[in-house]
Amino acid sequence: MKGTNTALFPFPSIRDGQREFMEDVKDAVEGGKILVAHAPTGIGKTVATLVPALEYAVENGKTIFFLTSKRSQHKIAIDTLRLIKDHAKREFTTVDITSKQSMCPRTKPIHREFYFLFNEFCRSEQKNKRCRYFMKQDEEALGRIKSEIMHVEQLCNWCTTRGVCPYKEALEAAGSADVLVCDYNYLFSTDITERILEKIEKGLEDLIVIVDEAHNLPDRIRSNLSSELRMNTVTGAARDLRRRDREMQGNLMGLESIFKKLAMSASKENKDEIKVDRDFLVDEMAKVLGRGRIEAMSYDDFVNALRSIAEDFETSGSRTTDDMRYKNETVQRDLLSVADFLDGWKTREECVRIFSLAQKDYPRLYFKLLDPSVISEPIFAKAHSTILMSGTLCPTEMYADVLGASPARIKGKEIVLNEYKSPFPSENRMIVVTKALTTKYTKRGEEMYRLMAGKIGEVAKYVKGGMAVFFPSYALLKSVATHLPDTVRSRVMIERREMRKEEKNRLYETLRDDTDGILLAVQGGSFSEGMDYESNTLKAIIVVGLPLSPPTLEVKMIEGYYVRKYGAETGRNYGYLYPAITKVLQAAGRGIRSEQDRCIIVLMDYRFAQYPYKKCLPSDFNETYTSRSEEYCKTFFR
Repeated sequence: MKGTNTALFPFPSIRDGQREFMEDVKDAVEGGKILVAHAPTGIGKTVATLVPALEYAVENGKTIFFLTSKRSQHKIAIDTLRLIKDHAKREFTTVDITSKQSMCPRTKPIHREFYFLFNEFCRSEQKNKRCRYFMKQDEEALGRIKSEIMHVEQLCNWCTTRGVCPYKEALEAAGSADVLVCDYNYLFSTDITERILEKIEKGLEDLIVIVDEAHNLPDRIRSNLSSELRMNTVTGAARDLRRRDREMQGNLMGLESIFKKLAMSASKENKDEIKVDRDFLVDEMAKVLGRGRIEAMSYDDFVNALRSIAEDFETSGSRTTDDMRYKNETVQRDLLSVADFLDGWKTREECVRIFSLAQKDYPRLYFKLLDPSVISEPIFAKAHSTILMSGTLCPTEMYADVLGASPARIKGKEIVLNEYKSPFPSENRMIVVTKALTTKYTKRGEEMYRLMAGKIGEVAKYVKGGMAVFFPSYALLKSVATHLPDTVRSRVMIERREMRKEEKNRLYETLRDDTDGILLAVQGGSFSEGMDYESNTLKAIIVVGLPLSPPTLEVKMIEGYYVRKYGAETGRNYGYLYPAITKVLQAAGRGIRSEQDRCIIVLMDYRFAQYPYKKCLPSDFNETYTSRSEEYCKTFFR
C-alpha cells in the first residue's frame, strides 16, 4: 500500500475505499491535521484508523484516545487491537476504560444516576481507609493490564477477584498506554478531561483523537450541558426536609413559588412553553435566599448545602432497614436533582432555557447547550491530530461547522473533509423512493396509513429473508401497523417504547433466528442505530418518512441560533433538516454490514426525491423514484 506501512494490518487484503481512508489517516496523524470522514458502513473504519495512528503514536510518544459512545463499539475497537497485536507481534499497551462508578465493585444503583454522590462516597471511603479494593496494591494485576489487551468487563472481573480497584489499576496503566479506548466524556466533559490528563501526565498536544460514530458527538456534548427540573421534585424535597431543616425547606418552597410564577406567565400568554432568561432564576433565588435574613445565603452555598444534606442521608442510610434506605435514597435523589440543576443553570454558555407546561401535572424547567463547538473546538485546536468518522457523517461540512472543526474557527491546522465510496458492489444494494406516500403532517390520516401498510405488505411478499421497517415515531408505527395485511401481521415483531435492554436483545435474537421476520421499530432508536445486524439478517429495509422534529420552542431556538450564525438556508439545514437525515441514513445502513450482504432499501416518502431532501443524501445513493417498489424488490431477489 503506497506510503503506508501495512505490517500492522491484520487482514489478508485492503478494500478500495479503505485504502484511501488509511492514506488520509496516515497523512492526518503525521501532519497534525483534522480529518472529517464520511466512511460508509463496511469500509473497515476501526482498523483503517488504528493501524496508521498506532504506527505513528508508538514511534512518536503520542497516546491514541479512541472515543466511542456505546459499549458495543468498545468491543469492536478492543477486538481489532487484539488482531493487530497478534498479527504484527508488536508490543503496545491498550487500556479499555469506562466510567468510574460503572467499574466500581461497590457501586449502588443511585450512584449511576448521580456521579457527585458516588464521587463523595468514593472519596470518603478512600480517606477513611474503608475501601479494601483501593487500599490494596497489586503489581501482578497492573502488569497484566499493561501486557494484555482486555475488554473492560474482563479487566473489572480480574481486578475484583484479586481484591483491587479496577478503575485505579486501569488509570495507573493508562499513564503508559499507547491506546485508551473510552467514552466521549473522557475528552468532552471538561471536569473529567482535566482529571484524566493530569492523572496520565499528558497534555492535549500529546493526543491523537479518534472519534467513532462522530455523528453522535454534537448531541452528546449538548446533553452533557443540559438538565431538567420538575416542580414535583422540588415539592418532594421540601416536604422531606420539614422536620430536618426548616430553613432549607423554606428555601425549596421559595423555588417552588418561582415555578408557580413562571406557570402564571405561561398561562397569561396562553402558551405551553416560554423562554426563561438565565438571570431570572438566579435573581429570583437571590431574593428567596435573602428573605428575612441579616446575611443572605449565596446561590452556590444553597447548592452546596443541598448536596451536604444529601450526603448525610447516604451516611445514615448505611445503618437503616431496607424500607428506610429506600426512602433515604428517594430524598437524596430529589435533593441532588435540585442541586445539579441549579449548579448547571448558572453556566454562561449560550443555552436553550425553557419553562414547559406541556405535561400539565409536571411543570418543568430545562436548559440545553445550543452550540457544542464551545466544548469541542478548543480540544481539536490543541490535540496533535483528530479523526472524526462515521458512516453517516454527511455532509461533512455541517459536522465540521457544528463541532468547530472548520478553517474559519481553527487557525494553523489543516482540515480535510472527505466522503469515501462504499467498498461494496453497487448491485448488492438497491435504493428506491416511493411516489405518492409521505409522513408530511398535512398529508397524515387513516387513508395514508392504509396506503403505507399496503405498500409494506406488497414489498414483504417478495423479500427472501428478514426485513425491518423504521418509523419516525412510535405513534406513527402504531397507526400504520393497525392496517397491515394478515399475511404480514403474522411475521411482525414490534419494538415498544418501554422495552428494557434485555427485551430488545431477545427481540433481536428472534429476528436473527427467524428467516422471514419483519421488525417494526423507530428511527433514532437502538434497533436503527445501536444494533449491528450480522450475517445479512436484513434483506430489506423500509424507512418510512422523515423524522423531522415537531416545531417545539427548543427546535425553533436551535434553528434560529444557526440561522443567525450561518444564514437562512444553511441554518435551517443544520438546526432542523440534517439531524433528521442522519437518523434516516443510520436506519438505511443496517442492511449491508459485509461485502457479501445484499439489501434493498425503500425510502417511503416522495420528499426523498425532492429538493432540499435529495441534496442531503450521500453522493453514492443512486435512488430510483417509482410507484412500483414491489416490482423492483421482485427483480432484485430474482
